[in-house]
Amino acid sequence: MKPQRIALGCALAALLAVPALAQAQQALPTPSPTPAASPAPAKPAAKPVVKPTPKPPPPQRIGISGVWEIQIQYPNKTIYAHFSMHQQGDALEGTYLSPHGKKSRLAGSVSGENMVVVVTLADGKVLRFESQLNGTTDMVGMLTKADGKRVVFTASYRPKEKFFDSLSPVPGGLGNGGIGTGTGGVGGGYNPPR
Repeated sequence: MKPQRIALGCALAALLAVPALAQAQQALPTPSPTPAASPAPAKPAAKPVVKPTPKPPPPQRIGISGVWEIQIQYPNKTIYAHFSMHQQGDALEGTYLSPHGKKSRLAGSVSGENMVVVVTLADGKVLRFESQLNGTTDMVGMLTKADGKRVVFTASYRPKEKFFDSLSPVPGGLGNGGIGTGTGGVGGGYNPPR
C-alpha cells in the first residue's frame, strides 16, 4: 500500500502545486512589453513661401530714347529744359518740356552721332536743336531759336522710369520754383507740373 499512498500523495501534491505555481507566476513581475518607438511629433505643414511677383525689368532702351536734361547756355545764365524722346529706327518723336514747364511736341532724326530735333511750340514757332552725340548719354550742339538766334546747349540722359521723376531743373536740386536766378533773368529751376 505504500506505493499507492506515494502515488496518491504525489498526485495530491501535483494538484496542490498547480494553483500554487499559478499564484507564484502571477506574483512574479512580468516584464512589460518594450514600448514601440512612438512616431516623432508631426511637424506643422510648412507654409508655402509666397514671394512677391517680381517687377518686370524696365523696357530695354532703344538708342537715345528716354529723358534728357537740356542745359541752354546763354552768356550770363543757363536755363534747363527736357526732352522725353522715343527712337524708332532713325526717327525721333516725343515731348519737349520748356524752362517754364510748358509741353510741346518734338520730332527729329538721328544718323550716327548726329541728331536733329525740331520742337513746335503752341504758338507755331519752331526751335531746332542740332547736336553731336557722345554715346547714348551726352550731347552738345546748337539751338536755333524762332528768331534765328543761336545758343549753345548740352544735354544729359537721365535714366528714370517716369518722365517727371527724371527732371532736375537745377543741378543738385529741384530749383527755386520758377523765375529768377538772382540776376534778373529767367532761369534757375522750376517745379514741373504733376
